[in-house]
Amino acid sequence: MRAINRDSQFHALIWASRLAILLLMVAVSLLLDTAGTANHRTDVRQQWQNELDEISLNLQGTIIQNIQTVWGLAANVAVAPDIDDERFRDLASVIFQLAPQLRNIGLAPDFVIRHIYPLEGNQAALGLDLSQGSLSPAQIKQFIETPQAIYSGPINLVQGGLGLAGRIPIFERDSGKFWGVISVILDLERMYQAAGILPMKDSMKFVLSRSNNPQNQADIFLGAARSDWQDPVTATMKMPGTRWTLFAEPTQGWPDHPESPLLTRGLLITVVLLVTAVTFWLTSLMMKDREMQRRFWGLFEQAPIGIALYSTHRGTLLRSNREFDQSFGNMANSLQFFEQGFNQRGQPLPGGLGVRSRLESDVSFSGLEGYLPGPDQTLKPMMLQGLRLESHNSESVIWLITEDISEQKKADRLKNEFVSTVSHELRTPLTSISGSLGLLANNAVGQLPEKASKLANIAYRNSRQLALLINDLLDVEKLAAGKMPFVLDEYPLPQLIRECAENMEPYARDRNIRINIGHMENVQVQVDQHRFHQAVTNLLSNAIKFSTKNSRVDIFTESHEGCVRLCIRDHGEGIAPEFRERIFQKFSQADASDRRANGGTGLGLAITRELMLNMKGTVDYASTPGEGAVFWLELPIAHSAVEQALN
Repeated sequence: MRAINRDSQFHALIWASRLAILLLMVAVSLLLDTAGTANHRTDVRQQWQNELDEISLNLQGTIIQNIQTVWGLAANVAVAPDIDDERFRDLASVIFQLAPQLRNIGLAPDFVIRHIYPLEGNQAALGLDLSQGSLSPAQIKQFIETPQAIYSGPINLVQGGLGLAGRIPIFERDSGKFWGVISVILDLERMYQAAGILPMKDSMKFVLSRSNNPQNQADIFLGAARSDWQDPVTATMKMPGTRWTLFAEPTQGWPDHPESPLLTRGLLITVVLLVTAVTFWLTSLMMKDREMQRRFWGLFEQAPIGIALYSTHRGTLLRSNREFDQSFGNMANSLQFFEQGFNQRGQPLPGGLGVRSRLESDVSFSGLEGYLPGPDQTLKPMMLQGLRLESHNSESVIWLITEDISEQKKADRLKNEFVSTVSHELRTPLTSISGSLGLLANNAVGQLPEKASKLANIAYRNSRQLALLINDLLDVEKLAAGKMPFVLDEYPLPQLIRECAENMEPYARDRNIRINIGHMENVQVQVDQHRFHQAVTNLLSNAIKFSTKNSRVDIFTESHEGCVRLCIRDHGEGIAPEFRERIFQKFSQADASDRRANGGTGLGLAITRELMLNMKGTVDYASTPGEGAVFWLELPIAHSAVEQALN
């Protein structure tokens, strides 16, 4: 029930995550679209603002340029205050040529217009007192106190249209006394045209007003009042005596979407769909992985063999199944528990099981056998398999699989007892048969015919081969049962090797193989001489058997961490890597077919391994296919030999 609830919660979490990511992507897309629209609107507004500022500067520059031209007339009047009408007309005509936006120029000593140009159409302005309505008292005071032009307008002109009035104060040069003003009327229509305003106002919402409110009809003097203004850009012209504001915005309003909306929004939609699809794909993988984990952990818990997960670096137990716990209890909480193993007689294995060292040299191992204590301290035969998994993102782990092979050992024991019984029963009659055939083959009972003698020799040779097989079977049974006696003593290793080589010389000569004895360490080893000869002979026999004709077998020794290693190298075809796991097992043959090139029972290496274990040694090999193999026997150097070397 708990597992079902956890699965339901997991699926709910997955769907909630999918929905959250979808909503998040939609929200992000809307924010990006809104931000893109806002940025585009800001850019458009800035562009319009720049254009409006430029128009405002152009208009103001046109006004100032016209007024600056009239300052030349003011300078002449300041020098010659008693200017006559003819002199005024001559100067004014020149100014009109330089300032085409002028409508008229009037001289007003003491604020009363006495001269005007052009006279035609402007006669009514003669005698006009500017202080009586056209200028305020404050402006009059400002004229008297400051030599600064003052503007007013726009004003409705008698001749029609709108104008801008500019009054320039004049002070007599000699006395500095205020003389009067020059009144200048500028034609606004011409100034609009010069500043580029008229084409602009017809293509957009545009007004020019004396107010800050674009909807104030009374103050607008260019453009029409509108009620649909959104957020216009503005530019302000400040001139002494008056203040104008320009308002402008697109006819259709400011943009409500980013530039190239189809492309931008299509890209955003594509990204949302892509991220959503990837999210669904990844979460689907997570759900599949979850389902696989459920199946795996179900298999893990219900497996009939022990399975445990250990930390590679700390060696601590991370997780184990029920079968593993039943086999070892709390004793296997550390990987160190598997470093020491025992044989079937309860004796510690030399070098232990070496689980860590095996996994350090290779990522996996299998078929490792040994006796290990259970919760009740009873030794049980176990077969171990290991796998090291490296990880860059998490802790590296070791999978360890243990299998109780008690039943297998029991079956092997029954089989061995059966083989032993059969072998013992065959040994006596076979000895008698072999002896009788030997007498016949050697003509001890009289000369046999040639064909009969040949048959007798074949039968005798095969009976001896069968006797060797039975002896090997009996040796294996004795070793497995711990009934083979070992008498250990110290012997010089070179002497033992030479004796073995001499014994195998005839066999090597028959196969055209040369035995080459190389470097020999002058050390002593503690062994059973007969059993050591048997182990070396097995290796030499295999090396000669699997060497090509007219080649050689090399024998040499090496020192190896307080031990001596006897190496036997052949130059044959080598051993296939897949044969390594079973090469030291009984009846193992690299070529198990009935047409194999080399005979043998497959017991020699199994016997050699058991012999070396009983003499506290080991046997192993290294081989490259096609380049031969090197088998070695490794034994600790005898303590007396080590002490002699130190002395």
